[in-house]
Amino acid sequence: MNFGQISVWGILLVIVLMGAAVAILWIVDKRTVRKALRPSIHLPRVQKSLWLPLFGAMLLSALALTGCMALSLSCHAFWPMFIILLVCLLGSTPYAFEVYLRSLKHTEAHRRYLMANGATHFESIVPSVHRSMRAAVLPMLWQRSSHMPLAMLVLFCTLLLFGATITAALVITLMTWAAAITAAIMAIVLTIWIADFKLFPKGKA
Repeated sequence: MNFGQISVWGILLVIVLMGAAVAILWIVDKRTVRKALRPSIHLPRVQKSLWLPLFGAMLLSALALTGCMALSLSCHAFWPMFIILLVCLLGSTPYAFEVYLRSLKHTEAHRRYLMANGATHFESIVPSVHRSMRAAVLPMLWQRSSHMPLAMLVLFCTLLLFGATITAALVITLMTWAAAITAAIMAIVLTIWIADFKLFPKGKA
């Protein structure tokens, strides 16, 4: 499938079908539609100096995973997939990073206790890292409060409308889902690793 040869009629058909689906859902359950259309990007309350590593890690992760997917897909699919992955990361990584910062604050005494008893700095922050990784991945999984399954269903239907076979559409959708989960883990790990130099200067950890 060549993403560069998508017709204007195909795009219009997708917009019309999605609009019709939203209209029907609005008639049936307005609350669900309001929740689905509500912006889900979470902006954490962090120091200004930590915004750069946060968004830098998201960009690097999205680029890396999109590059891996582009090896098996058409080169025309690079930018659409990059945008999809970046939107997924914007919905999970900032919140996961805030979870990490809150966990550090609430477990400061325990962290210092561990280090006083011989634990390394990495060992002392592992519980907080685990919490942030769960917060990054859970929005990507099949949960009632997650928009990810619906997004993947829309992607699957869109690929079918653009001429992909059922097998190709299913493979691309599953690859995108797996890449989004991997990118979320990579992004939060990179963010924590880079931010660690700012949060814990040498001699002050």
